[in-house]
Amino acid sequence: MIHFNHKLFILGVLLCLVGKTGWGQLQVEQDKTAQQLAEMLVGNGVTVLNPSITGSSMANGFFFNGETTNLGIDSGVVISSGKVVNIPGPVNTGLSTGFNLPGDIDLSTWSGKTTADAFVLEFDFIPSYDEINLTYTFGSSEYQSVAWYTGDYNDIFAYFVSGPRPNSSIPYNRENIALIPNTEIPVSVFNVNPDVNNEYYRGNSGNTIAFYGLTVVFIASLPVVPCEQYHIKIALSDAGGSPPNGDDVYDSGVFLKAGSFSSPGIALEPLYTTPGGEPFAVEGCTQADLRVTLPFANPVTSWVVFDSITGTATNGVDYNFLNDSVMFLPNQVSVTIPIVPVYDGLPEGDENIFIYLSNQVGCAGTNLQRTEIVLHNFTPVEIGSDTAVCEGTQVTFDAGEGYKSYTWHDGSHGDTWTSTGTPSVTQVSVNIIDNYGCPSSDALQLTTHPQPVQNPIKHE
Repeated sequence: MIHFNHKLFILGVLLCLVGKTGWGQLQVEQDKTAQQLAEMLVGNGVTVLNPSITGSSMANGFFFNGETTNLGIDSGVVISSGKVVNIPGPVNTGLSTGFNLPGDIDLSTWSGKTTADAFVLEFDFIPSYDEINLTYTFGSSEYQSVAWYTGDYNDIFAYFVSGPRPNSSIPYNRENIALIPNTEIPVSVFNVNPDVNNEYYRGNSGNTIAFYGLTVVFIASLPVVPCEQYHIKIALSDAGGSPPNGDDVYDSGVFLKAGSFSSPGIALEPLYTTPGGEPFAVEGCTQADLRVTLPFANPVTSWVVFDSITGTATNGVDYNFLNDSVMFLPNQVSVTIPIVPVYDGLPEGDENIFIYLSNQVGCAGTNLQRTEIVLHNFTPVEIGSDTAVCEGTQVTFDAGEGYKSYTWHDGSHGDTWTSTGTPSVTQVSVNIIDNYGCPSSDALQLTTHPQPVQNPIKHE
């Protein structure tokens, strides 16, 4: 557990995604329920209550295969002022849908414009820690015309949060967190485009999304009070006109990363130095680093205390001794602990270390996480023991197959070396590099005896 001046916890919400395949095009599944959308969106450290949606069933869905496009997000929830099934590329300069549905009063108040065809996903939530995060990007076909993205017709979206404000008696009241970084300016077609805040705009050069332009991927965040209940309203609508000559001429959409609405807790992450990205440390050669990361900086010295350190590897014997607690200095967020496996020469196979960490708080009980670190056995090269032969007798020494490189004493390569049968060589040695970049060597003495002299037999 973690020891601060106040109690903290981690509440894990498991996100299960069905694997999707594709050939360089976004895949969209429309018409999801409020519960399905919330479950796709919510990640670690957030409990969801009472999800609901308002708007067309054709204006929401899941998206997959984003890693093969220029979207910048692999999968998640998509909402639109039009039909979400029309969003996969190529670019469509005529992407337009009108549902003839009402707008949203909060979006109208925020933007100062008349809104229509609103889609809203909202729910109550309880955060585990003192911050919430949400990863998203925005796209629109309105970017194709300067007259649209600088005029009265530009679609609007927002993420309104209501609930207790940390260290204040004044609560959040529909606080919009979809803002340009380090400003109070909302992300919109009008505020992020090729002419305004263009560092946050990117044209759809990949031609894999139907929208004419996209923003960069943003992370919205907000300080919160752990374990208190909040409400979020994720809303998007047409703004500035009405059918048939109004804003529904061009569609817009928001892509929200799966599992990114989160209140992150303490993270335990093993990092390995073994070449090739192999997920283990090799005895006597490479090591692992356990990175412990807090969800936020604490102004005073704090400690993370592991519940236990177990596994088939013995602490302090098979690797350097690990304490069961980690100290964080004031405002320090991350600490890296080296784990160095010891070469013991035993053919014991892979061993593992399990580190358990629980986080407790009265509002959510206990969540226990387990992190595994794998120690890989190292097999050094062996070519045998000292050998004696008669002059003229050849002998072959075998270093064994499966190493990456071999270098013998005479500069030759290969897994075997054969003597010439002459006394010119007295020491045979080989240096190898195995497939994980670990070196090893072995040597022996080769003694060559002269052939015995044959004495003639005398006959009396």
